[in-house]
Amino acid sequence: MAWTDIPYPAITFGVFVGSAPGTTVNVAPGDLKLCRYKLVAPDTMTIDIRIAKAFFTPAANAVSGITMELAIPFASVYFPALGAPNPFMDAGQTYSNDCIIAIDPGSIQHVPGCIAVLNEASRRLVLLIRDVNGDNLNASRVGVVGMFGQITFEVTRGLRRPSVGKARRVVKSRGRRR
Repeated sequence: MAWTDIPYPAITFGVFVGSAPGTTVNVAPGDLKLCRYKLVAPDTMTIDIRIAKAFFTPAANAVSGITMELAIPFASVYFPALGAPNPFMDAGQTYSNDCIIAIDPGSIQHVPGCIAVLNEASRRLVLLIRDVNGDNLNASRVGVVGMFGQITFEVTRGLRRPSVGKARRVVKSRGRRR
């Protein structure tokens, strides 16, 4: 099976819960070097990511992690017992794998990172990139990091959102008109 590129407009970048208030992250289209997926089974995919530079504003703020919400025709699997995404004790994180974080892109400084799937009740497919220790991803206070890695995890097809408070309308067929 071939790799499928995830286009830049299909990715929403954000900072994870626990980051300093008012902090934002920006990844320019040219700095997203690779973002693609490959189905390895009907319910399992691998995502491959390489970000050259992710800029934080303000540059010195603490960042607990970078989130990537992916608008692709798959949904994450929700595990109610894991709870909502939270930085405390890695709550609300399902599948994970290691990755590499460049704490000052262009230098030789790299630290071990982690990429995880967030446990979203809405079943949105959101990835989290953070350092292994769960510390400040922007500890260098440079205001920019890079990263690369892969993660393999379980998915379902499509985003099935439950209809809340709305009755389903049933339309009966009346046969063919001539």
